[in-house]
Amino acid sequence: MVPFVKWFYLLALSVWIGSIVFFSAVVAPTVFKTLPSDDAAKLQRAIFPRYYLLGLVCAAVGIVCVGWLLADRAWFGKWPGILSLLLLASTGGTDGWLLMAVVPRLNELRERKTPVIGSGKLPEPHWEKEWKELHQTSVQLNFAVLAGVLALLFLVVFARVA
Repeated sequence: MVPFVKWFYLLALSVWIGSIVFFSAVVAPTVFKTLPSDDAAKLQRAIFPRYYLLGLVCAAVGIVCVGWLLADRAWFGKWPGILSLLLLASTGGTDGWLLMAVVPRLNELRERKTPVIGSGKLPEPHWEKEWKELHQTSVQLNFAVLAGVLALLFLVVFARVA
């Protein structure tokens, strides 16, 4: 059973890393270069919840797998295991916060300013400022999650789980 758990853990980390890299380096830039701004924003709003949900699922799978591997210390050392659990909880928690708090607020701000722009008026400056700050925060946290998941992959090698 342990080889299956190790394989499943590596699969979860690989899917998570792949989704972050693919979305950040390919999907996001391509969408805004090829679609009109409003259509690109609508597409992004449809993708983001699934994107962060995938991160949550990968974190949950990782927590279960590491917990299983920690039960047999021959497969995963105590400190690499504990550090992995902490990283999985923090990166998964970050994706959860982005999914449940940041993305809905970004969507709300975009929905507030779109009708105002369509009327020819300028949107409230504080809406635009808050949207830009939240967007910047989400980008930074996305890269922090990537760094955390890459660190998890390093721990797999370090702890000789694979």
